[in-house]
Amino acid sequence: MEKFAVPVTASEHVFTILKQWILSGELTPGEKIDQDAVANRLGLSKMPVRSALEKLAAHDLVDMHSHRGVIVRKLSEEHLNDIYIVRCELEELAVKLATRRLAPQDIKILEGMIKEQEMLYLLHSSENERILEANREFHMYIYKLADNPVLLTVIERLWIQSERYRRILLDQPGMIEGSTQDHRHLVELMSKQLEEEAGRFIMEHNRKTQQVVLNILRSQHSS
Repeated sequence: MEKFAVPVTASEHVFTILKQWILSGELTPGEKIDQDAVANRLGLSKMPVRSALEKLAAHDLVDMHSHRGVIVRKLSEEHLNDIYIVRCELEELAVKLATRRLAPQDIKILEGMIKEQEMLYLLHSSENERILEANREFHMYIYKLADNPVLLTVIERLWIQSERYRRILLDQPGMIEGSTQDHRHLVELMSKQLEEEAGRFIMEHNRKTQQVVLNILRSQHSS
C-alpha cells in the first residue's frame, strides 16, 4: 500500500524548530523569545509562532507572561523532581507491561540498539545528539511494547520535558557507559520474564539519573 506523507502545519513546523532550539541550548534557560525575530527568521507570520509557543508552554518548555513575554523555562530542582517522581512510577509500569509482551525478535532488536550505543560511546566527543537519540529510541521501543497509548503519550511528554536535564549528564565521566550497562541488564531481566525485578530496576535507573542531575544543579547554584 502506498504511504502518503502527513501534512505538517506551519504551527507544527515552528513548534518542532523551537523545541529543538530549546533542547539543544540554542535558546538558553531564562532567555526571552522574540516572536517577531522568529517569524522573520522562518519566513512566517506571527500567528503560527504564537500557536507554537502556546504548545511549548503546555510542554513546560517556556513560560508565557503577560508583561515579560515568552521566556525559556529555567532548569530547577523542583521541576526536575516533579518530572522524575512521575517518570519513575509510569516507566516502572510500562516496563512490567512490556515484559509480558516481549517476543524473541524484540530482544534481538533491543540488543542491536545496545550495541549501537556501545559504539557511540567510543565516539562520545562528536556524537552527543546521536547518543541522546539512541537512548530515547531504546526506552521508547520498550514503552511501546506495553501497548498502552495513554501511558506512552504521558511518558513521551515527560521525556521532552526532561531532555534538557539529561543533556547535563553527557559530560559526566562514566555516565554514558554506565547507562549502556544498565540497558543491557534491563533487557536481561525482561528476557527472563522477571517483570517485577525489571520494573524495580528501571525505577532505580531513573532515580540514579535524577540524583546525579540534582547534584550538578546544586553545585551550579552554589558556585
